[in-house]
Amino acid sequence: MAADDADLLRADGSKVQVGDRVAHDEYVGTVKYIGSVPPTKGVWLGVEWDDPSRGKHNGCHEGVKYFETSHPTSGSFVRPKKVDLGVDCLFAIKDRYGKQEEGVAGVDMDELYVLSADNKATVVEMVGAEKINKKQSQLNLLVEVSLRGMNIYGIQPEVQLSDITPNVHDLDLSRNLIASWDMVARICRQLPHLQKLYLSENRLASPEDPQELSKAFTTVISLSLNKMSLTWEKLLQIFSMFQNVEKLYICDNGLQTLSDPQGDLQHLTMLSLELNHISKWEEILKLGRLGQLETLVLADNGVESIYFPDVPHGQKTQLFPKLRQLYLQGNRLSDWSSFDEMNKLQSLEELLFGSLPHLGEMETVRETIIAKIARLSRCNRTLVEEQERKGAEIDYLKRYGPAWLKAGGNQDLAKSSPSPEFVAQHPRFQELVEKWGAPETSEMKQQTKSLKDSLITLKFHAPQRPDVAIFEKKLPSTMTVAKLRTLVQRLYQLDGDFVLSYISQKMKGPEIEFDNDLRQMSFFSVESGDTIQVKWCT
Repeated sequence: MAADDADLLRADGSKVQVGDRVAHDEYVGTVKYIGSVPPTKGVWLGVEWDDPSRGKHNGCHEGVKYFETSHPTSGSFVRPKKVDLGVDCLFAIKDRYGKQEEGVAGVDMDELYVLSADNKATVVEMVGAEKINKKQSQLNLLVEVSLRGMNIYGIQPEVQLSDITPNVHDLDLSRNLIASWDMVARICRQLPHLQKLYLSENRLASPEDPQELSKAFTTVISLSLNKMSLTWEKLLQIFSMFQNVEKLYICDNGLQTLSDPQGDLQHLTMLSLELNHISKWEEILKLGRLGQLETLVLADNGVESIYFPDVPHGQKTQLFPKLRQLYLQGNRLSDWSSFDEMNKLQSLEELLFGSLPHLGEMETVRETIIAKIARLSRCNRTLVEEQERKGAEIDYLKRYGPAWLKAGGNQDLAKSSPSPEFVAQHPRFQELVEKWGAPETSEMKQQTKSLKDSLITLKFHAPQRPDVAIFEKKLPSTMTVAKLRTLVQRLYQLDGDFVLSYISQKMKGPEIEFDNDLRQMSFFSVESGDTIQVKWCT
């Protein structure tokens, strides 16, 4: 065998070919050319790096085009010895999970394969790690296998994982050197119980025959394809191979537009599109026919508005019929209309939106969202108790009551006829009036004043938690003790019983306990600068 050919061999004897993936330090690239580059001697690899900053040119050298690149500086020539050519999947499993079982690949029970710096497989004696690895080395018992970042290129044809690791349910192949879906299928076909498959941060060539490869993925119900530079068109090809997937993660792929996946993904219950660039809601609506979808993650996409044009307010949209959880943190929702639109969803129960400072104080924002979305039972990760919902809806009536009267509303409901403009801005208002009754004029005046003038700055202190610093919040003095309790539960992550009291900064004396949850803080003469004491039962 020629010396140049030997340089192209991996430790297991397989040969690197055009289209394979290689690594150098933290950089990964695709082999686009193998051969000579005159006037130099010997074999070179023409590599296109995933990160263009690692390369130097576009595949040309001294006027000769050796290979094509997608970026003008993503290509370079390297000697085979200078890059990691990858290892076999079975080798990686043995390397990570310790001592080999007797009879597997002819390795003695007291020996372990390791990979040397020159990519040669070496056998070393097990010493101190023997006891630690004894349980892990029973490869036939492995259920979860994590091979992330181990530079796996694939698996040798003669290897049968079904005989060695037959019970694997979870397989993480993220950030490796696998070059094609055919190779992924070859691995997965040998794992009859595989349910969760992680392929993030790989670059896989599109499948030539997706239908044929689909037989390898019939048991997979959870699939991660994050950070793979996949277009939606390529994703559609992939979807056709995974007919039984229930959970799908396609985050950070740079997606901007979508299309209806048609008959695919009909088993999908959870979809994460986090960290893409899908800012237009009309694109998300193209997924509305996914009839089993319960959880949709759209965090950090730049979404500015949400709407369901198929039905007017007061009716339920036919889109996303089973959607219960919607995660929207890190987007750009600009006004309240998006939350009114969310009330059209048939099944929405949980909403995560992060912070929306342009819409007001966090507590006011939370109250308003609870009032606008009737079925919401969890808001920003915390439960919406029945008492909190009641308070939020009544406060909403008080807050917008003056505008309602001005727009044609009337406490005599037979005479009430608010304008279309008011109804468009507050589509649930009439429903809340029917539920709780029209707000009294005196209540509306009090509420108008409280919004403008009653914010007070309070300190929060938990004497039983000296490790937690005292912090401040601005709250309306009209806030009820019940709502104050809800706030404290979230701040301190409390589940059990606790007692609230306050210490006046102006008047020396004992702590004053909040002994009536229905009273407003102003009833207890709380003022700016006072300290709320939080104590819980032990």
